[in-house]
This record gives sequence, C-alpha cells and structure tokens, in this order.
Amino acid sequence: MQRPELHREKGATLVIVAATLMLLFGVAALAVDLSGLRADIRSDQLATDAAATAGAIHINPFSGSSADEACEAAWEYLLLNLEGAVGALSPPSCGTFVGACGATVARETTATAGPHTIRIIHPVLDGSTLMAGQAINPDFDGASCQRLGVEVTKIRDFSFARVLGIGSGTTTVSSVARIAIDAGEPEVVPLLVLEPWSCDALYTSGQGKITVAHFMDTPGIIVVDSDGSKTSNPNACIGASNWTIYSSGNLGWIRALPVPSPDNIPSAILSFALSGAPGANPARSYDPGDLISPATGVDPSDPPESAFQLYPRPQPSFRRITRAPIDWRYNCKTSYPLYLGSVTVDPCPGTFDPRIDNVVANYGGVGSPMGIFQRWTNSESCSVDSSITVSGDWWVDCPGGFIVNGVNVVFENGDVVFDGTVDLRSSGSLTVNTTSTDRVAYIRGTGNLIKTAQASISLNQTFVYMEGGRIDLVGGTGGLTWTAPVSGDFEDLALWAEAELEFQIGGQAGNSLTGTFFTPLSNPFILTGQGGQFQTSAQFLTRRLEVTGQGEVLMHPDPSRQTLIPTRAVRLIR
Repeated sequence: MQRPELHREKGATLVIVAATLMLLFGVAALAVDLSGLRADIRSDQLATDAAATAGAIHINPFSGSSADEACEAAWEYLLLNLEGAVGALSPPSCGTFVGACGATVARETTATAGPHTIRIIHPVLDGSTLMAGQAINPDFDGASCQRLGVEVTKIRDFSFARVLGIGSGTTTVSSVARIAIDAGEPEVVPLLVLEPWSCDALYTSGQGKITVAHFMDTPGIIVVDSDGSKTSNPNACIGASNWTIYSSGNLGWIRALPVPSPDNIPSAILSFALSGAPGANPARSYDPGDLISPATGVDPSDPPESAFQLYPRPQPSFRRITRAPIDWRYNCKTSYPLYLGSVTVDPCPGTFDPRIDNVVANYGGVGSPMGIFQRWTNSESCSVDSSITVSGDWWVDCPGGFIVNGVNVVFENGDVVFDGTVDLRSSGSLTVNTTSTDRVAYIRGTGNLIKTAQASISLNQTFVYMEGGRIDLVGGTGGLTWTAPVSGDFEDLALWAEAELEFQIGGQAGNSLTGTFFTPLSNPFILTGQGGQFQTSAQFLTRRLEVTGQGEVLMHPDPSRQTLIPTRAVRLIR
C-alpha cells in the first residue's frame, strides 16, 4: 500500500527539480543579458562623455553661441563611438541651436542611430535632470549657456532572458560638459598677473582704478595666477585684509567690462586661488565686500551691474597660465628654468626659435655689439646739453649713464644699444625711430630707463630689452609714446625685462602705449594716475600689478597688437 504513495512523491520531486532547474537556467540567462546591459552602460557612457566634451569646445564661453556647431560635433563623435550606431539614421536638427542662447530656456533635439535614441541639450539648466546627483556649484558648473548635454537611451534585445518572458532591456546614460574660461583656447587678455603664491598680486589703493574694457565683440578679461597660499611676508595671505585681488581704496576699483547689449557677452576675472588645486586658498582670492561696494565715478555708459569695486565675481582658473605664452612666441625652446624656483614652464610646442636669446647674444655683454655700430663715446658726451639728431645703428658707450639735460635727442633709424642707464631730465626728450621700420633698443647691465620732471619719450615701433634694469617713467607732465614693432621677430612686443625690481609708469594724459609689456619678475609693476585717465592699448604680463594715485588706468583689448593667451578649456561636469 506504500508503493503508490512513494511513486506520487517521486513524481512531485521531479516536477520541483525541473522547475528549479528552469528557474536557475532563467536566472543564469538573465544574468548574461544583464551583463550585456552593464557593458552597454560602460561603452555608451564613454561615448556620451566624448561627444559632450567634443561638442562643448565649440561653444563660445562668453555668449553661449555656436551651439549648432557643438551639436554637429557631438553627433559625429556619437556615430564614431556608439556600438551598433548603424542602419536607419535620423540625424539631429542642429539648427535648433542657431542664434543667441537664452540662459533660462533649454533647447534640445532628438536623433536615432541603430538601437540608440539620442538627445542633445543646450543650454543645460540648473534644474535639468542631467544636472542631478550633486549640488550646483557656480564656480565649477559655470553658467547654463556654457553647458552641453548628451543623453543616450539604448534598447538591447535579450538573447537568453526570453525564457523568462523578458524580451529586452533599456539603458540610459548622460553626460554634461562645460566650456570654461580657463587655460585652453586663446583669448585677448590685456592683464595677466603671474605671481604664484602671494596676496596683493593685483592691487589698487587710494583712488587707483583699473578697468579692462571691451573691444567690439571681445570682453574684458583679467587673469591672476596666484593660489593665495603664501603664509610668510612679504605679501602673506593671512589676516583680515589680504587677498590676491584687492581694491583697498574706497574710491577705487578693479573691473573687467562685458560687451554690452545687444551682444551681452560677459567679461571674466580668473583666479587660480579658486581652482581647488592642492594648497590653493580660495578664501584669499578676493575680498567679498568689493563685490557689493559701489564704485563712484564710473562711466555712465558702462553696464549698471558693473559699478562695483570688483566686477565681475572672480571664477576659477583651473591651472596657472604661467609665462609660457610669451616665452613660446618670442623665445621658443625645448626647456625653461623653473619660474621663481618652483613653477614649471612647459617646453615650447613649436619650432625651436630662441629669438630673445639671439638678441642677447648679439647685443648683450660688454664691448661693441655684433654688427656695424657707431660709437657714441667717440663723438659725443654722455651728458647731452644740446639737441642732436643721428642716423644709423648706435652703441651708446656710457656705462655711467646717458643723461639728457633738457634737450632733444633723436635716433632717426637703426638699433640703439645703451651700456647703462638712460636718464631724461628737465624738459628733455628722447625719440627712437622716426621711420616705419621696426627697431630694437637694448639696455645693458643694470641700466634703467628714467624720465623725470617734464621730460618725454617716444619709442616708435621699438622693442626694448633690459638686461637687469627697470623703467621709472612717472616724473612730471611730459608724455610717453611707446609702440611695439608691427612685424618681424618682435612683432607686438614692446618691453622684455627680467629684473626683480619695482617698475613704474605714470598716468599722465599724454601716455600712449601699444603692444605687450613683459616683466615677469617685477615686484611690483606700478601704474600711477594723476587725475586723468591713463588710456592704453597695452597688454601687461607682470608678476604683480599695483594701481595707485588718483586716476584710472583704462586698458583696451586689441587682438591685432597683443599675444593671445590660452583661456578656454572644456571639462566634464556630470
């Protein structure tokens, strides 16, 4: 009587075992297909990362324009990197992104490629699902118009999970890249402060004012390399009133102006102290009070929102620019010494062409410079008391100083090599080059260039190299006209001086400067106003810059007469 019951139990066991095996096979099959989904996520994420970054680099970081080009670049990268992006293709309508970017209105287009559905979004608003996962940080996430989003949804047909009645799975990945105003693509930067660590790197006092204006569709840009880490004097970044960017006077300011309406292209002040790099001290980047302290006496045509002691709010520069852009352009070499003993200057990526080293080899040192030079000592006194005009190349062999006492000295054409200080006194004047041909003025040793009283200087299409001296051009009401060469080896370069000294140019209304003034060790370079505007089309690349006195230094970006500085880069933020 037991046998039938045992037979029934045996039959039930077979059913259970069969069901269990079916379940195990189904789970294994599902695991295989889920593994395929995970692989899809990894490969698609790499594709969207590449597409977003490749697209964002085309966006103008100031205006957010050219997003249509960004869309097209992102699409091309997706086709190259998405696995299975073949078959019937429905490309995106990148024309959706033509025109100005509205910072509060998201635009998007949808496309298909094989099993993928693609969304391209610009601008990416703070509230977008693509920005979820972490709090918005304006310093790092930038403005919405600087962001490009790419989302890919893929449907994968399952091969094994069908035994469980599951025919397919879906994955969705997304990436957001930001075009940053940082070290990357070149821009016109009238003011680059190279100090690596100290506070008071860019500083105004009293009624000193500095305004970097816009030029056509080029906004004002200021860059400060200091990380604000210095904790020992001088210029330590400790205490309540020490910042790398600081407008200390109640009637002064530091401002970079945007391109006004209808273009509305923002300006920028970039600070390495805000970068988050090891050792960087964001608390010492700038005085927050300067952002809300009104600036008195601004030009009424300036945008109303710029009328503060500091404008705009500084944003991060994620690596130091260093002195490399000028070294690369004028002294291209395979290696450079550490800047101030610790900051690396990258090797020049161009063709070896050390033009600065060459002019030092030809004109530096002692004795007659290379070439056919007339010697001043043989025919003229080193203390000049009567006006004189000379032609050709001249070696002014006056180690004790070349002094111009209230008279006019003109070097009509040719290069000039001075063995010591050039000192203009009383109402004397010095003119170098009256022609349209570019020239070089070379000041040897520790010789300085000095102007006092009502003296004036005119350096026309002239590059000045100083071995170890400084310029001190603040005396009196005499004017200063200094224009850089317009072609040749030193095109756009007005001054190269490596001394770790104080440099000064006064802000008389007669001053006119054009070209690049490169003083990477000046400590500091002082621009002083004396009641009027100091108008300049010059570009200053200097270790530290101070603006003092009662006038305003007004810098104008000039793309045709300055060295472009790399300030754009793209980074993945989501």
